[in-house]
Amino acid sequence: MKSSSPPRVPCWLLEFVLPVSYRREMLGDLIEEYNLRTHSSSALKSSLWFWGQTCRSVPSILWSLLRNGDWFTRLMTAFGVFLAMVILRCSAGAAVSKLIAPGEITQVVLAPIVSLVTTAIGGCVVARIRREATVFLALLVLVSVAVLIAIKICTTPVPWWYEFGFLTLGPASVLVTPAVVWSLRPPAKRVVEYK
Repeated sequence: MKSSSPPRVPCWLLEFVLPVSYRREMLGDLIEEYNLRTHSSSALKSSLWFWGQTCRSVPSILWSLLRNGDWFTRLMTAFGVFLAMVILRCSAGAAVSKLIAPGEITQVVLAPIVSLVTTAIGGCVVARIRREATVFLALLVLVSVAVLIAIKICTTPVPWWYEFGFLTLGPASVLVTPAVVWSLRPPAKRVVEYK
């Protein structure tokens, strides 16, 4: 009987939020159930079940982690990476305005690219340092973008979707980039192997 691999992104999310002491057992049980379901029904139904289990589990696991008190270490890790991201973003913004073209239009055009690259790098760095801190970094990015939009830091008139893009894509790139990088790595380098 050949086992099939569960969807990678939900596995990564669960690895991301599960405490190390329970990670192997809980993921192993879910993967075992997924394989049983794959043999008795379609791969699509099994994948949807796995996604459903992940989406139902993540909020309660996060709440449990917050109650356990390890959140402060994660928040401080995320805050340190966030400060490094701010420095990188400001340096890149200054370099763009000096090297390419000084002007607000240039900043409006290149700001999304610089911001997405910065948040993607920050997401990968924080996931490498302490994977559980990635959610906190995404929240810090979300709050900072919301504050910058509220105080109207960009004086050039822009459409609503421009600000909405920053508000959604910034935190999303913090969370998604490490998952994509993780899924592209060869299986031998992963912490948990799925068989």
